[in-house]
Amino acid sequence: MRNELYQTADGSTRSRATDRFETLKARLVFRAIGYRGVSLPGLPFLAEPGVIPNDQGRIIDSGSGQRLPGLYVSGWIKRGPHGLIGASKADARQTIDCLFEDARRGQTLHPAKTNLESVDALLRERGLAHVTYSDWLAIDKLEQERGRQAGRPRVKLTKTDEIYRALPQRKRQ
Repeated sequence: MRNELYQTADGSTRSRATDRFETLKARLVFRAIGYRGVSLPGLPFLAEPGVIPNDQGRIIDSGSGQRLPGLYVSGWIKRGPHGLIGASKADARQTIDCLFEDARRGQTLHPAKTNLESVDALLRERGLAHVTYSDWLAIDKLEQERGRQAGRPRVKLTKTDEIYRALPQRKRQ
C-alpha cells in the first residue's frame, strides 16, 4: 500500500495509507514495526508515549521540567515511533544544534573538554567494548567484500560477537 505524508495540527509530519497498491517481487521481507522506547537507569522516562522527556532534544526532568545539563536525546526515543529517515535527520540536527549552543554557553557535562583518546580510555577503564569510527570503516569494508563474494551490495554482520570478532585484537575483551 502506498502512503502519503501530511502535516498534523501540531505541525509534525505523519504518514497515512492511500488506496493505491504496488506489488514488489522480493526474496526476503523484514517486518519492522512495533518499536517502543524503554527506560534507561538514571534518566527520566514517560512510559505512555515511550519517550525520554525533552525540550528540542535536551533531556528534562519529568517532575520539575528543568533541563539535565549535558544530556541529549534524538530519534524515536525523543519523539516517539513516527516519521521517516528525513524526519530523523532533521530531528538529529535540532538536537545537535542545541548541544553546540549549550557547549558555547559552557552548559555541558564535566569535564567540559574531552578528546577521543580520553573517551576511549574511559570506556576501556570501565571494561566496555565499543566500536570507533575507524572500526566501523573496517566493518563496512568487510561487509562490502562479503557482499561482492555473494553477488550482493553487502553482507551485514548482524551479531555483536560477530562484529567484535571482526575487529582488531585490542577490541576483544
